[in-house]
Amino acid sequence: MRRLISFALFVALVGAGCSPAAVPTDVPRDDPPGTKTPSTIVTDAPALHDPTATPSATAPVTAAPTSWPPLPSLTPAPSLDGEVAAVYLRGPFGSLDGQASLPGAEPATGGLRALDQHAQGANLGVGLRDVQLAFVEWTISISPVDDGAGGRTIVVSEGPGPEDRTDYISLVGPDAGDWLLRLDAQIADSPAASYHWRLAVPDRDMPANGELEVPPPELFVEAGRQRVSAEMGGGCYVYSCGDVGGLTPARLLPRIMTQERSVTVKLSDGSRFIGLRASGWPIDGQTGDVRYFGRVKVHEGVHQQAVSLPRGDWYLKVELTFDLERGHGTYFVRVTVK
Repeated sequence: MRRLISFALFVALVGAGCSPAAVPTDVPRDDPPGTKTPSTIVTDAPALHDPTATPSATAPVTAAPTSWPPLPSLTPAPSLDGEVAAVYLRGPFGSLDGQASLPGAEPATGGLRALDQHAQGANLGVGLRDVQLAFVEWTISISPVDDGAGGRTIVVSEGPGPEDRTDYISLVGPDAGDWLLRLDAQIADSPAASYHWRLAVPDRDMPANGELEVPPPELFVEAGRQRVSAEMGGGCYVYSCGDVGGLTPARLLPRIMTQERSVTVKLSDGSRFIGLRASGWPIDGQTGDVRYFGRVKVHEGVHQQAVSLPRGDWYLKVELTFDLERGHGTYFVRVTVK
């Protein structure tokens, strides 16, 4: 945007034998898509899953690490979030936008979320939220967290490649360990920047066929000191989708009997969900006699949520939308409120 000086000031400057000084222009900004909105309690959260995922009716249940050591404390770098293009990292953990900083700056690592890569050498991808943009030049590197700021750095991808500009870069994830992944990029129509993520990689090999299936977490339902694992129904999670042929009889469902008017739901791996809808029907009633017990949508996600139920014996259905674009799932449990 060009700034104009007043005619009176111009005459005064010319009269004094001077020329007006150059006025700097504003640097254009492009707000990244997907701007965060305040948390609300509104309608159902959208079901998100990878449209290229290969459907799978079942997924093997494999225990995965759920907690990782804290990162070392480093001096926070000046943040460019909101001023540069939004870049996400996709993998077995879902998708997460990178923390942006000035080119070459170290990240504020204390704020980086540890992403469970699930297996060594898993397929990852770095992409632009706005597909109208493109990577012009890039370098993607990894360095071990425990080596600190001066640790060894391994370049895993750099370009432009044969295809020149692109909006998505495929790469192979590192072996077991705790890693910082960094992208230094020049993006068309966006200031140059560095982007950062943290990868936590367990000592687990990729399947021989190269097809990684990530099992969805269990849903714990709690009331007081009681806890049960709800029965998993249909849904999609990261790479796979599945469905159930019919409802399990109420007498075979995991059951909680309580005098409390609410139960708490949380995921077994401690991860967050951004949407929840709870409904159900009386055990001695019909599935068409549906009652709704609550729904919530929270952009930044929550680790647990209370669901209030009236007195009675209920066939409870909990529908969740997982965070990090991991997908959605349905769970069933029997709750008897005395």
